[in-house]
Amino acid sequence: MLRSLLAGFLIISILLFSSASYGKDTQQLSSIVEKINELKSLQQLIDKKIAKLEKLKAQLDKQEKEIEQKKKEIEQYAKNTKKEADEYAKKKKKEADDYFANIKKQVEDYLSKKQKELEGLQKQIADEKIKKLAQIYSAAKPQAAAEELSQMNEDVAAQILVFMRPRQAGAIISKMQPKKAATIFQKYLLKKDSLKVNKQ
Repeated sequence: MLRSLLAGFLIISILLFSSASYGKDTQQLSSIVEKINELKSLQQLIDKKIAKLEKLKAQLDKQEKEIEQKKKEIEQYAKNTKKEADEYAKKKKKEADDYFANIKKQVEDYLSKKQKELEGLQKQIADEKIKKLAQIYSAAKPQAAAEELSQMNEDVAAQILVFMRPRQAGAIISKMQPKKAATIFQKYLLKKDSLKVNKQ
């Protein structure tokens, strides 16, 4: 638009300068030329401002693209970091679960072993007690021993008889009431067989 105005002023100034019919003087022409020069200066200033604004806009566009790129990088980094953190947490949880499972198994194995040792020790102590009772009843008269053993738990009585000599055990059983004697003798035979198997 400014260029159109400048062109118009130039045409007017030429017409005024070349035509004597208008009767304009040199001073008027100088004024017009001065106005045209001012408009040129203004056009140059505007062009510089536009160039500066375009340069600034290009810089802003570049910065906006850089910011957008950084934003994407940050989002990708956050995503990767979360994924790594989740994988690390999952790995550590599995390690912890495996560790505690291993510890639990070791504890269970240890307790099972100690339980077996305790049961073996208890059986050994019980056997020692039974052996001592067997010695005591072996020294007693068969009738007295039969009366005592008849009042005991049948399994215990049979176990005591197992640790006696067969002849002593038979003599005591023969002095018991038939029904009680039959039950204890049956248990005696089973325990005797079991003892032979264990010794083998």
